[in-house]
Amino acid sequence: MSHTPASSLPPPAIPKRCFPKRLRDINLFSPIALLISLATCTLIVYPMIVVILNVFIADGSSTLTLLHQIVDDRIVGVLFNTVAVIGASVIVATVIGSLFAWLVERTDIGMKGLTRFLPMLPVLVPPIAGAIGWVLLASPRSGFLNRWALSLGSMLGIESTQAVINIYSWGGLVFVFSIYLLPNVFLSVSSHLKNLDPAIEEAARMSGAGAWQTLTKVTIPSVKPAVMAGMILALIMGLSLFSLPAVIGMPADVELLAVRIVKLMTASYPPQTGTALMLALIVAVVIGSAWWAQSRILAGRNFSTIGGRGLRTAEIKLGIYRTPAQILLLLYLAVSSVLPFFALVVVSFQPFWTPVIRFQNLGLSNYKNVFIDTAYSQSALINSVFLGMLGATVGMALAAVIAFFIDRNRKSLAAAAIDSTTKLPAAVSHLVIAIAFVVSFSGAPFYLHGTILILLLAYVVLYIPQATLSASTALSQVGPQLSEAALMAGASQGRVFLRVTLPLMLPGLVAGWTLLFVLISGDITASAMLAGSRNPVVGFVILELWSNGSFPQLAALGTVITLLSSAVVLTTMHLSNRGMRNAR
Repeated sequence: MSHTPASSLPPPAIPKRCFPKRLRDINLFSPIALLISLATCTLIVYPMIVVILNVFIADGSSTLTLLHQIVDDRIVGVLFNTVAVIGASVIVATVIGSLFAWLVERTDIGMKGLTRFLPMLPVLVPPIAGAIGWVLLASPRSGFLNRWALSLGSMLGIESTQAVINIYSWGGLVFVFSIYLLPNVFLSVSSHLKNLDPAIEEAARMSGAGAWQTLTKVTIPSVKPAVMAGMILALIMGLSLFSLPAVIGMPADVELLAVRIVKLMTASYPPQTGTALMLALIVAVVIGSAWWAQSRILAGRNFSTIGGRGLRTAEIKLGIYRTPAQILLLLYLAVSSVLPFFALVVVSFQPFWTPVIRFQNLGLSNYKNVFIDTAYSQSALINSVFLGMLGATVGMALAAVIAFFIDRNRKSLAAAAIDSTTKLPAAVSHLVIAIAFVVSFSGAPFYLHGTILILLLAYVVLYIPQATLSASTALSQVGPQLSEAALMAGASQGRVFLRVTLPLMLPGLVAGWTLLFVLISGDITASAMLAGSRNPVVGFVILELWSNGSFPQLAALGTVITLLSSAVVLTTMHLSNRGMRNAR
């Protein structure tokens, strides 16, 4: 048999797919993800830089001139009111929120279905709707609770014309603020308690420590970082909330900083931008100081936390205190959502607001007036739903890409910078960000004043921290094995993200989308300064109806937005739970 020399053999044919495969091997996803992340960070940082520059030279006024205007405006009294109300509310929310977290995570209180739902309750009733609901309940003259209390007293032979509850007071303002700040502390502390190594508490009990000693000597010191983080989150939210001081504080003659800033930007002509920016800077300094104080207090301290997975500490038996603890949780359920929503629904069916409920006078005329006869309200509802859906979709899409990029480039300086920048809006008052967007994008060269686009961009920036947190949490639950196997099989990083990682992240992303939709559709802080007659949203229209005294129409609009938020949240929770059951 003859053998052909190897040198005379023709060269092997080049596979036709070799060149396309080489193209596919080029990693285009990382630079695209980097560009998306940098564009998002630019949208966050650019308005902040503009604000800082304008604080020192704004409208031709020097910083000393602006400080003089602040003193002339008697802002010292407003600052005192703000410190007193927000400070007291944060303390109340911290104490009760931490107590609730301990009861839920460490005791036999039961009612697990309700307790897991507890943090979402204020989300179901947006702050503006909750504030109006409590006005309808506890107004001195026409509040339902006051009318019922006086009627009950009359039946018992106690004649009085003085209101039992006055929501237009310092106490009323602190009460409603505390309701909406409490979930920040609850979520922070309960999450920490879930991951707290149960062996630490078990060791204390084994050494003879009782439940009280274990709580005060072991549990509380261990959750101190979470308590402080929850306090700072509550402080940020308290300084950002505009609806509560506008609806309850102004009639009580208790003006807070948030109301003064919005009035300077919207109720003055021309807008006193420089003074508003200086006040916004005060808010930013307070929040920054709180973060700095936390880091100094916790620096160098070792807080034991996470232990082995699957371990569970023995539940503390509440004994005779179990029923009072359950009543306390049910009371929070009532005051945070049930009672204010009840008041909204009743007044929405009345021809005019009255504490006397006459069933023959109830009807749907307010809903017809708001949603059929008035095109302005229709536009506001459509815009809010549209912005909620689009803003949530854009926000979660950006967050998913950013979270994936950060996860794949953990040790790079760029990933660390992007991670810090996307968390920046969580440490800055929403009022500051809203003013930054007014100053940066309303005039040249963008001219976005009065457009839907400026609202969309502002909403994305405001809530990108929540979006990235949800996306990062969803990504952390996806093991690296599948994506590594896909990469080994020759798939590009972009294909791995779209075909493998993203579908597995979907349940967490949907939960994040739901949160963003509710927050955006019910937003009022940014809407108060960025919305107008050309781009109305629900929060802006509710404020107008409140100013005009149109309480029944206002209640109808508040009822609809509350039902819409509740429907979205409950539907998402149902689908998520069903998906988890099917996965098992």
